[in-house]
Amino acid sequence: MTDSIKLSPPLPWISDQGQTGFVTEISRQHLTLDIFEASQASSGPNEIRVMVGKSQSFVFSGQSRLASPRTFRLMIHGADSEQQLHDLLGQVRKDQHIEICRDQDVEASDRFTGFQRVQFIPEALPELSFDDLNTEQSFLGTCFDYPILITGMTGGVDKGTEINRRLALAAEAYNIPMGVGSQRVALDNPEYAPIFDVKKYAPNLFVIGNLGFAQLKQDNYLDLCRRAVDMVSADALAIHVNVLQEAIQMEGDRDFTDILKRLETVCQSLSTPIVIKEVGSGISSNTAQKLLETGIAAIDVGGRGGTSWGYIEGLRSSSSETMELAETFRNWGIPTAYSLVGVRALAPQLPLIATGGVRNGLTVAKAIALGADLVGIGLPLLRAALQGEQETRDTLATIVRGLKVAMIATGSRSLRDLEQHICLSHPMEKNFDDIVQSKSFY
Repeated sequence: MTDSIKLSPPLPWISDQGQTGFVTEISRQHLTLDIFEASQASSGPNEIRVMVGKSQSFVFSGQSRLASPRTFRLMIHGADSEQQLHDLLGQVRKDQHIEICRDQDVEASDRFTGFQRVQFIPEALPELSFDDLNTEQSFLGTCFDYPILITGMTGGVDKGTEINRRLALAAEAYNIPMGVGSQRVALDNPEYAPIFDVKKYAPNLFVIGNLGFAQLKQDNYLDLCRRAVDMVSADALAIHVNVLQEAIQMEGDRDFTDILKRLETVCQSLSTPIVIKEVGSGISSNTAQKLLETGIAAIDVGGRGGTSWGYIEGLRSSSSETMELAETFRNWGIPTAYSLVGVRALAPQLPLIATGGVRNGLTVAKAIALGADLVGIGLPLLRAALQGEQETRDTLATIVRGLKVAMIATGSRSLRDLEQHICLSHPMEKNFDDIVQSKSFY
């Protein structure tokens, strides 16, 4: 199956002989080139420069093949061009992730996180005021004002700097931690490192760095982990696991062997706490047991119900087969609440983050009641950050207010009290069933 990434908008190119046009698709072996002038289409270019933004360009050489009267495929060859293609794909991928998350429905089609199955028993006379509520939470030795994490999202090159700045300022204002998006693009291209350096805006911010587990396959994986930590002065390092996304992504990794052994080496070699972060498929109890044996410091269960990164990869693709595959696996995984409860039962003392489909403060309260230490929120804050700094803070303020409403409406003075008021299905449903069954109705 031939797969390629469609570019919208396309990227301009110019050849060494003055031909011009747009790059409309990219695969792992070729670029699809539309040419401006029909008179230029008698022969395709063998070397081109592709422009990205106002000042960046990538140079490719290869052999052109005519695909249609005004379209060529430039078949890439040579180590330099292959590296340029790798770098261009990395940049395009991150920018596309942002655009797709902003404009399209990228969540599980049924939005089922498992939190829908639990409710709180209301307290009509809580004998509390908002000032009595204690929302503080400790995580990895640091106390935060709220049990909320701005979870690591995508690190797009063009928009990433401003997105991260707005998120960092909001996180600092509310004294909550923040994760950055995957730092792979900056490890491959050090000139992108400033995009991720959020402590220059918020020096006291607790920052979680981010590296993919596929990078642990590289020979220099320990060096990559150390560089990722140093790049952002990270207080913890998340290793994100995303098998489904990698398997569907055109340029994704396909070899996942020996990861646990290398993860154990990372945990033993770095003084920085290591967090394992799923990105939408959840962590099973069996997987959690394996992770505990490596010495990880925390788990982000990253369950299904929210953003489906495998589905996003389908939306990027020009292949109908890949899109069909992405649709098939759109709702893949363990719902967030189920994963959270399962891992908490296995590891009562392990710091846990519940991420995946959390969209309001009530769901934050439910996650805390079911055993989460922190609750990760991504998509709503990414979309807010794309709008502006104030919109980011307003979105976070609404989530915080929802958490406080859930607390006071259940009579919960502290976060720990919430677990006393959680129930399956509707409040007092079991009481209702028992009472009704004890009576005779005709």
